[in-house]
Amino acid sequence: MRHLWILSILFLFSLSLVNYPLIEVQDYEPQEFIIPSQLINIERNWAAHIVVVNYDEAVIDESELLSGMPSSRVYATSDVMITYNIEYEIFYADAEYISDLTQVVMDNSVNGSETGTWLDETALLYQQTHLDEPQRIFYPRAGRVIDGYAVEEWLEANPFVPHPSLGYTLYLVNFSSLDTSGHGLEHWYEYHPIDPDTGEEQNWFRLEWDNSLNPNVTMDYANFGGRFNTYIVDPSAHQWYLKWCRIWWSDSIGTEYDFWTEDLEDKVAALNLGSPAGINALNVYLSECLWDPINQLFFPYQHQPASYVQSGLLRALVICMDVEEGTTVDSLRWVTDAKMQKAHLEELYPFISWDVQVDFLDIDEYPDWNTTFWDHATLSPDGTTIADGYGMFYDIRDNMRPQYIDADDPNINVFGVVFIKKQMEMHISGNTYTGLGGGGQTVIWKAWDRYYRPDEITPKDGISAIQLHETMHAIGFHHTWQHEHYSSDFSFGPMGYFAFHNGTASFDKNWVQGTYLDQMEAILWDDFSTKRAGLGIDERPETYVAEQRILELFESADDLYNEMDWLSAYDTLRDASDWIDRMMWSTLDDTAPVITNLIITPSINTNGFYVTANVTDDLSGVENVTVYLQIDSGDIFLYICAESSGVWVASIPAFTASSNVEVWIRAWDWGMNIAESTHLTHTITTSPYSIPDSSLYLYIMIIAGLAVVIVVIVVVLRKR
Repeated sequence: MRHLWILSILFLFSLSLVNYPLIEVQDYEPQEFIIPSQLINIERNWAAHIVVVNYDEAVIDESELLSGMPSSRVYATSDVMITYNIEYEIFYADAEYISDLTQVVMDNSVNGSETGTWLDETALLYQQTHLDEPQRIFYPRAGRVIDGYAVEEWLEANPFVPHPSLGYTLYLVNFSSLDTSGHGLEHWYEYHPIDPDTGEEQNWFRLEWDNSLNPNVTMDYANFGGRFNTYIVDPSAHQWYLKWCRIWWSDSIGTEYDFWTEDLEDKVAALNLGSPAGINALNVYLSECLWDPINQLFFPYQHQPASYVQSGLLRALVICMDVEEGTTVDSLRWVTDAKMQKAHLEELYPFISWDVQVDFLDIDEYPDWNTTFWDHATLSPDGTTIADGYGMFYDIRDNMRPQYIDADDPNINVFGVVFIKKQMEMHISGNTYTGLGGGGQTVIWKAWDRYYRPDEITPKDGISAIQLHETMHAIGFHHTWQHEHYSSDFSFGPMGYFAFHNGTASFDKNWVQGTYLDQMEAILWDDFSTKRAGLGIDERPETYVAEQRILELFESADDLYNEMDWLSAYDTLRDASDWIDRMMWSTLDDTAPVITNLIITPSINTNGFYVTANVTDDLSGVENVTVYLQIDSGDIFLYICAESSGVWVASIPAFTASSNVEVWIRAWDWGMNIAESTHLTHTITTSPYSIPDSSLYLYIMIIAGLAVVIVVIVVVLRKR
C-alpha cells in the first residue's frame, strides 16, 4: 500500500516540477539504496593514468616512478573533512601509437633559426646582484617549435587509454630524436599565451625584463596542459623558465632538481642504464619531472577548498594617476571591464551568482585615495615613483575597503584596486612586483608604459589576467608553483608566473567545483540524516515519498560527481535540498493551499490567453502553481505560473483545437498537499463554410487571383 501511495504522489509531483509543456510522463519505480553511515566526513576516489610514450619499458621502475606521489589528500573546512583517495595506473604506448603521435608532432611544428629563446644565465646572475642595472638576458635560438594545442587536442580525441571517470591523464613523452647532440637544435612547445584584453600573443616576460632590452621573448614550454583533463610532460624538451627560477629564486631554494637544467638526453648520457644504479637514477629523475603537476595541479596541496557560499562580489577600482599630465581616464578603459572579469569568475565558480563592478577614477578627484597612495609612495632621484606594497595594501584593507564592500558579509567579497601611473614600481623587501592579493583584497601597481608596445600607442596587455590571478588569491588559491617546485607554471591556468591565458585551467575549475560539491553534499547529507532520524513510523505517505526521492538523488549526485559532471551534480543536490524541505514540511502541514479568483483574460481561445489566480497557504507556503490545458479531450500541456504580489500568472500561447478546450490549475505547498481548481471549458464552434480569421487574408487573395485569371482568359478569347 505504501508503494502505491509513493507511485501516485510522485506521479503528480512529476507533472508539476517542470517548466515546459509535457505530454508524456514516465512512471517511477522505487529502488533499494545503500545508505552511507555518515557523509560529513566525505571521501572520493580519484585516479591518475600515466601513459609512458617512447621509453624502453625495461628501464621504467614503476615503484620508483611513483615514489613520493600522494596516495591521499585530506582537506578541512569549518564543517567538512574531505578525503581524496588516489590510485595510479601506468600504461606503455605501443609502437603504432608512438608513430601516430610523432606524425602529429611533425605535421604541427616548424623548424627554424630564430623560433625560440635561450637564457643568458651569466647576465641574469649579474642582474640578480645589481637590481638597478637591467640586463639583456633573452636571445633567439634555433629549433623546432611544436603546436601544443594541436598535440593536446589529438591526445584528447585519441587517448591511448580511456580517461579515468574521476581523475586525470598524464603523458610522459620522449622526443629526444628531434634534437641534435650538443643542443644545437632542440624542440619545445608553443602553448599560445595571450593577453585577454588585447588578444596580443605574449612575447614578453616579467616586469624586470618587460622592456626594450628583451624584445620578442618566446614562451618555450617543455610541459603543457589544462584545457582538458590532461597534462603532457616532455623531459627531452628545451625550456628556459626553470633555469630562470633556479637563479632568480635561489635565496629560497634548498634543493635543486636535475631536470631544471638537464634535459633527458643530458641525463641519459651521464648514466649507465645497464646497471641498477643507473636505472634507479633515471627513474628518480623522471619522478621529479612528474611530481609538480601531480601535486600542484591534479591533487593540489597548496589551495584551500572553495568557499561554500551563495554569492560573489568583485568591486574593482582602476585609478588613473596622470590625468593632469594628459593621460585621460577614457584612454585607459580598454585595460579591463566588468564583463571580462565576470566571465572568468563564472567559468571558475558557476554555482554562485557573481556581481562584478569596475569603475575608472581620476585620483585627483578622490582626496582619500590620493592621500592613501602618497602616504606609502616616494619619488626616487630619477623620477620613478616607488610604492611600498605591504604598507599600502594593509592601509587600503583597513581604511578604504570597508567603504566599498561589506567586510562582514560571509559570502565572497573581493575589493580590487589598480593604480596606473607612468614610471612607477612597487617594492617589497627590495624586490619589484606587480600585485598583491589575499584576504578578500587585490592591489595592482602597473606602470603605464607596460600596457603598450614600444610605440606607446598600440595596446599590449591589460590587467584582466593579473586581476584574475589576484582575485583567485583572494578566494583561496595559491600559485601553481611553490619554491623548489616550478614546472606546474607551464599549465594553462592563471596562477603561475610564466605566461598568461584567457581564463582558467580545467584543474582550477575542477578544484573549485569539486570541493564546493564535497561540502554541499556532506552538509546536506548530515542535515538529511539528522531529520530522518526524527521521523516516526506512521508518517504521512508523502513523507516516505520524499525520503525515497532524497536517497535516489544522493546516489545520482555521487554518480555525476564521479563523472566530473559538476553542474549536473550541483543541480541534483539542489533537488535533494528541496526534497529535504518537503519531507520535513510534510510532517507538519497536511492542509492543501487555497485557490481563489481564477480568471481567464480575455477568455479561453486558440489565440492565447492569461490565467491568474490567488493561491495562499498559511503554514509551509506555496511551492508551485501550474496551469493544465487539455485540448480536444486528449493531450494535456502544463504551464508553470509565476508569482507577483500574491497573484499567480501563466501565459498560454496560441494553439490549435478543433472541438473543445479545458483549463484548470493545481497548487502544491511545501508539505506536498495538492489543491485543484474548478475546470473551465470552452467549446470550439466553427461553421462548415466559415474561414478562420487567420486564413481570411489568404482566402481573399486566392479569390482575387482566380478573378484575374478569368479576366485574362476572357480577353484572350475575345482577341481570337
